[in-house]
Amino acid sequence: MTVDIYDREHLKQFLVTLFGQQAASWHPNEQLFNLTYELVEESGSCSEAIKYVPGPLGPARNAYKWMAREARSKFLQALSENRDHYTICIGAAAYRMVHRFQLAAQGV
Repeated sequence: MTVDIYDREHLKQFLVTLFGQQAASWHPNEQLFNLTYELVEESGSCSEAIKYVPGPLGPARNAYKWMAREARSKFLQALSENRDHYTICIGAAAYRMVHRFQLAAQGV
Protein backbone atom coordinates (compact mmCIF):
# COMPACT_ATOMS: atom_id res chain seq x y z
CA MET A 1 0.00 0.00 0.00
CA THR A 2 1.34 3.44 -0.88
CA VAL A 3 0.69 6.75 0.84
CA ASP A 4 -0.75 9.26 -1.64
CA ILE A 5 0.53 12.82 -1.96
CA TYR A 6 -2.40 14.34 -0.05
CA ASP A 7 -1.96 11.93 2.85
CA ARG A 8 1.80 12.48 2.83
CA GLU A 9 1.31 16.20 3.36
CA HIS A 10 -1.05 15.63 6.29
CA LEU A 11 1.33 13.10 7.80
CA LYS A 12 4.27 15.49 7.40
CA GLN A 13 2.35 18.36 9.04
CA PHE A 14 1.47 16.13 11.98
CA LEU A 15 5.06 14.92 12.38
CA VAL A 16 6.48 18.47 12.20
CA THR A 17 4.00 19.55 14.87
CA LEU A 18 5.10 16.65 17.03
CA PHE A 19 8.85 16.43 16.40
CA GLY A 20 9.70 19.93 15.23
CA GLN A 21 11.67 21.00 12.18
CA GLN A 22 13.72 17.81 12.04
CA ALA A 23 10.58 16.10 10.69
CA ALA A 24 10.31 18.62 7.82
CA SER A 25 13.10 16.76 6.03
CA TRP A 26 11.51 13.35 6.53
CA HIS A 27 9.92 11.80 3.45
CA PRO A 28 6.57 10.37 4.57
CA ASN A 29 6.55 6.67 3.80
CA GLU A 30 4.65 3.56 4.84
CA GLN A 31 6.94 2.96 7.84
CA LEU A 32 6.30 6.48 9.17
CA PHE A 33 2.58 6.04 8.71
CA ASN A 34 2.64 2.73 10.60
CA LEU A 35 4.67 4.27 13.43
CA THR A 36 2.27 7.22 13.59
CA TYR A 37 -0.63 4.80 13.88
CA GLU A 38 1.21 2.95 16.66
CA LEU A 39 1.94 6.26 18.40
CA VAL A 40 -1.70 7.33 18.38
CA GLU A 41 -2.81 3.90 19.54
CA GLU A 42 -0.26 3.94 22.39
CA SER A 43 -1.29 7.40 23.52
CA GLY A 44 -4.94 6.34 23.62
CA SER A 45 -4.67 4.59 26.99
CA CYS A 46 -3.05 7.68 28.49
CA SER A 47 -5.75 9.92 27.06
CA GLU A 48 -8.41 7.58 28.36
CA ALA A 49 -6.93 7.80 31.88
CA ILE A 50 -6.62 11.60 31.82
CA LYS A 51 -10.34 11.89 31.20
CA TYR A 52 -10.89 10.74 34.78
CA VAL A 53 -8.47 13.09 36.55
CA PRO A 54 -10.61 15.18 38.91
CA GLY A 55 -10.68 18.95 38.80
CA PRO A 56 -9.49 21.14 41.69
CA LEU A 57 -11.15 20.84 45.10
CA GLY A 58 -13.01 23.94 46.21
CA PRO A 59 -12.48 25.42 49.71
CA ALA A 60 -14.31 23.84 52.67
CA ARG A 61 -15.61 20.85 50.72
CA ASN A 62 -15.83 17.25 51.81
CA ALA A 63 -13.00 15.68 49.83
CA TYR A 64 -14.44 12.15 49.78
CA LYS A 65 -17.90 13.19 48.52
CA TRP A 66 -16.32 15.63 46.10
CA MET A 67 -14.04 12.93 44.69
CA ALA A 68 -16.92 10.52 44.12
CA ARG A 69 -19.05 13.21 42.48
CA GLU A 70 -16.11 14.40 40.37
CA ALA A 71 -15.31 10.84 39.19
CA ARG A 72 -18.94 10.28 38.16
CA SER A 73 -19.00 13.62 36.41
CA LYS A 74 -15.76 12.93 34.52
CA PHE A 75 -16.98 9.50 33.45
CA LEU A 76 -20.28 10.86 32.12
CA GLN A 77 -18.49 13.76 30.44
CA ALA A 78 -16.10 11.34 28.73
CA LEU A 79 -19.02 9.32 27.45
CA SER A 80 -20.69 12.38 25.99
CA GLU A 81 -17.62 14.14 24.55
CA ASN A 82 -15.53 11.14 23.50
CA ARG A 83 -12.33 13.19 23.09
CA ASP A 84 -9.69 11.47 21.05
CA HIS A 85 -6.26 12.21 22.50
CA TYR A 86 -4.66 14.70 24.85
CA THR A 87 -1.57 16.52 23.63
CA ILE A 88 0.51 15.51 26.65
CA CYS A 89 -0.14 11.84 25.90
CA ILE A 90 0.80 12.14 22.23
CA GLY A 91 3.93 14.10 23.22
CA ALA A 92 5.01 11.51 25.78
CA ALA A 93 4.55 8.67 23.30
CA ALA A 94 6.40 10.66 20.61
CA TYR A 95 9.31 11.25 23.00
CA ARG A 96 9.60 7.51 23.62
CA MET A 97 9.42 6.69 19.91
CA VAL A 98 11.46 9.50 18.30
CA HIS A 99 14.43 7.26 17.47
CA ARG A 100 12.16 4.78 15.68
CA PHE A 101 10.66 7.63 13.65
CA GLN A 102 14.12 8.89 12.70
CA LEU A 103 15.15 5.45 11.50
CA ALA A 104 11.91 4.96 9.56
CA ALA A 105 12.39 8.33 7.87
CA GLN A 106 15.78 7.09 6.66
CA GLY A 107 14.18 3.89 5.37
CA VAL A 108 15.97 1.71 7.91
